[in-house]
Amino acid sequence: MFYIITREDCPWCDKAKETLSKRGEPYEAFLYTDHVMFVKFMGKAGLKTVPQIWHDGTHVGGCAELYKYLEELDE
Repeated sequence: MFYIITREDCPWCDKAKETLSKRGEPYEAFLYTDHVMFVKFMGKAGLKTVPQIWHDGTHVGGCAELYKYLEELDE
């Protein structure tokens, strides 16, 4: 399962979700503004951009890192 922290009107967030959907990968997306803890977590972790993506407890990174991660999974 992939987990994505997103924001509205984010083309990179949309691309990440679209990529996972096309591959049939299950994911849950969360708007970072939906809960104050997301904002606090991102600040504490030094994460300044979205999307931020995790897979099975591993932080993948953003959309570009997702593409690389998926390529590695396919190998």
